[in-house]
Amino acid sequence: MDFAFSKKNYILLFVGLAFMASGLILMIGGGSDDPIVFSDEIFNTTRLTIAPILLAAGFIIEIFAIMHKGKQA
Repeated sequence: MDFAFSKKNYILLFVGLAFMASGLILMIGGGSDDPIVFSDEIFNTTRLTIAPILLAAGFIIEIFAIMHKGKQA
């Protein structure tokens, strides 16, 4: 039976999904419990720098995993 992707492609797909999920999880939170009080937690390095980098890396890995062709026998 011929599959569209090889085992390596599926591994890369799951790695890319893990990167994207971790980036989205790192963006969660930072709000204030009281809507009148402003919270500076939304401006920390994790939410502004690390999480978007993980998301972008995840998308790049996904594109590579879809486009990558294994060795042709």
